[in-house]
Amino acid sequence: MPDLSDAVSTVALRAAGPEDAAAIAALKVICWREAYKGLMPEASLEGLDAADETPHWRDWLMDGNAGLLAHLLWRGEELIGYGLAGPMRLGDRPDREIEADGELYALYVHPGEQRKGHGQMLLSSLIEALLGRGYKSVGAWMIGGNRRAERFYLKLGAQEVGKRVEIHHGRIAYREKSWIWSDLPKLLARLTIRSV
Repeated sequence: MPDLSDAVSTVALRAAGPEDAAAIAALKVICWREAYKGLMPEASLEGLDAADETPHWRDWLMDGNAGLLAHLLWRGEELIGYGLAGPMRLGDRPDREIEADGELYALYVHPGEQRKGHGQMLLSSLIEALLGRGYKSVGAWMIGGNRRAERFYLKLGAQEVGKRVEIHHGRIAYREKSWIWSDLPKLLARLTIRSV
């Protein structure tokens, strides 16, 4: 395994605030276009617009009742990664809910910054925060076919627990898989071992 200490030490990790909405929206567009090429309609990915996304992000980051944990990785003035977690969202996937109390909503690292330990760093900080809030397990929904993310989850002990053939997010349709880590202390221990 490569030495991650130098790559990780040059970045700063901090919690997100409403003032970060535009930077998160811009990075989301970059990451989605790279990660979901061939998995979502090309026109839908090209139609993503950071300016359109920014109000949504600002509202979510300002919602004190959402229980949202939003952590960011910066290299200087450039946002290179973000991770979001919080309580499991229920009701939007009838009969296919994940049996976990927490949910990993998003974990994205800029394509040019991947495989440097940044995803592990973000996930580790989120899991520590979830544990601090009393969460015991965490689930995640993933767009089907995202092999890089699947390998990352599997290396960290996630178990695949379900699939959906097609869902819609605005104008975008895609397939989805669900994953679970049923033991957060065990996941945090794996993350700690992998980052040493």
